[in-house]
Amino acid sequence: MLIKMLPEPEKKLLLDLLQLLALSDNPILWDGKRYDELTSDTDLSKLSIQVDELERELISDLERSSGQSLRGSSSIGGVVAGMRAGGLKSGKAPTSIVEEQLIAELKTFPIHKMELPETRVAAAKAVLDKLLEDQSKDRPEPPKIMLFDMILLALRDGSISSIERELLKAFQHHYQIQDFIFEELLDRAEALNSEVSKTIALVLE
Repeated sequence: MLIKMLPEPEKKLLLDLLQLLALSDNPILWDGKRYDELTSDTDLSKLSIQVDELERELISDLERSSGQSLRGSSSIGGVVAGMRAGGLKSGKAPTSIVEEQLIAELKTFPIHKMELPETRVAAAKAVLDKLLEDQSKDRPEPPKIMLFDMILLALRDGSISSIERELLKAFQHHYQIQDFIFEELLDRAEALNSEVSKTIALVLE
């Protein structure tokens, strides 16, 4: 929503952060199957994360409006990584450096613990730390813009999950954003999300 207000490096960073947030609480797939669908012939090495269509649409819209793309460079460690063929579809191989990093972190845990909220938070925070490493804290405006757009993405499916909230709070603490600012941005994002939902419902009546 506000990504156009960011300098170019922060636009790339925000897109990475949005993808991480979108993937952080979505179902893990082993060879395209969820945990309760695993069988003896499932290839457990083929790990991916299912992507929510609404979240993907919002990220795509922000990519277009900002002139940036997840198919370009990633903010993690300054690594340049191209998107793999197939896009962000469930059951496919990791499609970006952010997803690859998140899956690598998840693979350090036993399979039966991967879907636990505490595991998902730990893995996502590890990637978040890499994304925010060496990021400047000198200017207060870009982090608040990024936080607002991250909250909007988390609200895309109607509510913020406990995993998403932990990531948002970790981002807040990294940039030392005061609690009252976080809560005000959250209130504004919820109000905007509600109005958009009402408008869409009215148009579709």
